Amino acid sequence: MTRCMRIFGAYSYRLTRRHSTILLLVSFIVTITIILQLYAYRHQDQPHTQPRVGDFDYRPGTFLRGIQPNDSVSYCDFNYGLPDKLTWGSFPTHPSPETGSKSPYRVVYDAVRGRAYRKDGKYDAVTYATQATAEFLYHIVEIARYWDGPISLSVFVPDYDLDICMQIMTQLCHCYPDMAKVSLHLFFPKKYPPKLRSREQWLVPSTDVLTTTANMTLMMKNRIESYRKLDNKTRAEYIQWVRKRKIERMMMGFPKKPIQAPTLKFEDCSGPDSFEIPTYRKEYNMIYPINVGRNVARNASRTNYFIVSDIEMVPSDGLAPKFLAMIKKLMGAKKRREGCQFTKTIFVVPLFEVERGEEIPRDKETLVRMVAANRAMYFHQKVCSHCQRFPGLQSWLLRPAPKVVEPMLIARREYPYHRWEPLYFGTHKEPWYSEVLSWEGRQDKMTQMLELCLQKYKLYILDGGFLCHAAPHQKKDLLTPAQCAIRRWAVFSNLYQYSISMLNFSKKYKRILELIKKSGSRSCDLVFRY
Repeated sequence: MTRCMRIFGAYSYRLTRRHSTILLLVSFIVTITIILQLYAYRHQDQPHTQPRVGDFDYRPGTFLRGIQPNDSVSYCDFNYGLPDKLTWGSFPTHPSPETGSKSPYRVVYDAVRGRAYRKDGKYDAVTYATQATAEFLYHIVEIARYWDGPISLSVFVPDYDLDICMQIMTQLCHCYPDMAKVSLHLFFPKKYPPKLRSREQWLVPSTDVLTTTANMTLMMKNRIESYRKLDNKTRAEYIQWVRKRKIERMMMGFPKKPIQAPTLKFEDCSGPDSFEIPTYRKEYNMIYPINVGRNVARNASRTNYFIVSDIEMVPSDGLAPKFLAMIKKLMGAKKRREGCQFTKTIFVVPLFEVERGEEIPRDKETLVRMVAANRAMYFHQKVCSHCQRFPGLQSWLLRPAPKVVEPMLIARREYPYHRWEPLYFGTHKEPWYSEVLSWEGRQDKMTQMLELCLQKYKLYILDGGFLCHAAPHQKKDLLTPAQCAIRRWAVFSNLYQYSISMLNFSKKYKRILELIKKSGSRSCDLVFRY
């Protein structure tokens, strides 16, 4: 055995000396392959287990199922003649906050004014500022359910979308007492002012002839009898008249889309029969100016601190009072009463979403368990992995759930988080959102975050609270060719407007950019990428 081992060793030694270059090359390739495989395994975003679909069908207002509206009580204070009519001239219209008098949009503040928290001081509450189009308006009931504070809601209402908005608000305001928290503001293009059907138009009966089989048969018999009575001369004239009328009808181009709002049907307080509402904006493929809505809702906030969020984001339990308690603890009760604020500081709230068929978690412990089971993830992880991945994500998930809201770490908008678009608690001192960027063009918060970086803002990542988004139970319909073309144009428009903003920032913050360049830092990246 020993002799065999010696012979094997001798031959191996000769082989390695003769083919040493080949063996080194093979070893190098194997090593690189192993390293790349380990790196891919470590950084992959896809879960290892197969995703399952739960049986929970998220639908805003489900908790109100079986409850009928109380027509004798309204929990909202409507203004300007609403919800029955809109009395033009009884209220001022304002331009959008950032663009000013040059804005193509107009704003009507306090169309509905919230009753709750009116007597509270601006330092004793925190506002949830959000925006929506008419078809998403019913989501506000979920925010009113879980938010302990005033809510400032701006709604985009071109043409008859105001009618849809008032149908939903009337239903909710007779159904749910916490709608008293909501103040509603309207914004719309100057070219398409809002319209609202009057009570008389609602009560006008239809005079259309019923097109039943019996009626159609009778009409055809009458036409055939009339045609048989014609002689050769009158028959030729009749044929020419029919051809002429047909050409006129073809050239006229009958309207294909409705010119008035649909009438929504409610079985109870849980919402309309279908949330696929044909709004004026969708029917005519209008661009949604989401940042105008954000600025309007923020501008209408009467509290010192507020969070500008999306209407489909649901807050965790006690987020508002826990945040106020944290501010008082960090600042001191005396300074807080005096109206002091933290300089160039915002407080970032982590964003998550659940898989389709899962219920939204109410506390951090439940959320962490769902993330571990691949039933929840940080927001937009599958769509835009860099948009909402915040610094310290893994640390946030590993930390024990505190009973209060507290700062976890201080971050800045630096590489690799230079394209991060967080939602945060802030004040009126922060820059406006750019109103030339649209929702369809994507990454609409990017310019504001860049300006916060150039102004050297500190971002406190909060632990103990979060916002969560529910996945739709069914997949959305595919876009039509016209909608795809509009999306492509919107993306190009956002890119163009972002380039103009970069030129303005390079002049406004020239000295700061020079210092960043000299330091070699990769923060405040001025390059816009999708």
